[in-house]
Amino acid sequence: MSRAYHYSALTRFPQMLNSGHLLPYAGIHLEMPLVMFSAHPFWEPTATKPCRTENALVNLKFWEYRDLFGCIRFALPADDSRLLTWREVCNQVGLSRIDRRKLEAAARKRGGDPKQWFAVPTAIPLVDMSLEILSINEWRTVS
Repeated sequence: MSRAYHYSALTRFPQMLNSGHLLPYAGIHLEMPLVMFSAHPFWEPTATKPCRTENALVNLKFWEYRDLFGCIRFALPADDSRLLTWREVCNQVGLSRIDRRKLEAAARKRGGDPKQWFAVPTAIPLVDMSLEILSINEWRTVS
């Protein structure tokens, strides 16, 4: 069965656990709060966030991000009715075609593929998903 994953830093897990949910987040370009998912089977490249140093915002390589923050992912079945495709999300939030293409081009430069993107506009209970933690380069299921 194929799955969609919400990729995140292990350092954010305590906050997620305390809330009991994955909570929607409004990003810079999308005003509507969403929980983003990817069908990428190992790691969604756009999930590797920049790191702030004393002087600048630094783009990290995946392995640097993994070693600094740890990696986790929550999985939903790809046919979960809550998942919206990237195109559906853009239509719902009223993102213009030009802005959508700019976001997609920037993501492709980082290795992302918008065809693999999905989102849920509401909080998702953690009990509805499976959890995996990345151990070196192997995902391990956590019960």
